[in-house]
Amino acid sequence: MAQCVTKMVLDVSERDMMHSVVARQGDGRCRSILLRLLSYGELLRIEENAAVVLNVKSANEQSAAFAGEVHADGSVTLPLTAWMLREEGVLTCDVSIFDEAGGKLTTPPFEIEVMASVMPDDSLPGDDEGEGGITAEIVQQERMLKMTPTLVDDIYFLLPEKKRHYSLDLSGPLYGNDEGWRRVRLELPPVGTLDQDNWIVISCHAPLRPCGAVPIDWGQAGEYNFVGAALPEIVTGDFDIICTFSNAARKWNVGVIQYAQAEAAV
Repeated sequence: MAQCVTKMVLDVSERDMMHSVVARQGDGRCRSILLRLLSYGELLRIEENAAVVLNVKSANEQSAAFAGEVHADGSVTLPLTAWMLREEGVLTCDVSIFDEAGGKLTTPPFEIEVMASVMPDDSLPGDDEGEGGITAEIVQQERMLKMTPTLVDDIYFLLPEKKRHYSLDLSGPLYGNDEGWRRVRLELPPVGTLDQDNWIVISCHAPLRPCGAVPIDWGQAGEYNFVGAALPEIVTGDFDIICTFSNAARKWNVGVIQYAQAEAAV
């Protein structure tokens, strides 16, 4: 997929000198911001072990936060996600940087103007409802996608789309520390939006901490079927969440495959 990268420089010492970024409604996984920070005109380097969050408020006052990626040169890549680009309008944003010592630094605000597209939804010419269309074929042929949890009300939501294979990395200070994990909740697509042959795979890396393995909140657990009729308990740092939709039961079937290094043969 071709990538549109907008370069931006923000000075953390400035007041509200509003910068603006233009994006198109309905785009996804193709737009990002490459951010560099200044302090009173001097380059401010972000440490690689810092956690960076893009804070977003929509025109209808909905708020969410998205993790950024820190590079070795101190710059940051911030994704413009499908949640941000789903509706036409102006988003108000700022960026927060957290270090391992508990420090926090927030930038001045900027705007993302989401312009209307002629065809903003996921359809492509030639798609036929109820059958495998062009869009479905493209989706199934896509490589593994990086999942970025969405922070809402102090909960990191995992919001996968159907027919996707994701990679999810929960390492770093953003998702927890030695004393405990932040709340991570899985929300699968609602039944009413599903047709036949639906599946989701999330390949997770959540390194073991002194407080234990990551405790996944299974969201609408009462609406799902689980392997062994019990909520999965994560005990390893690497695991796959496998979800397939049962058309007969009209429910998601959910299972977890956990991985660990094999013991050496005697």
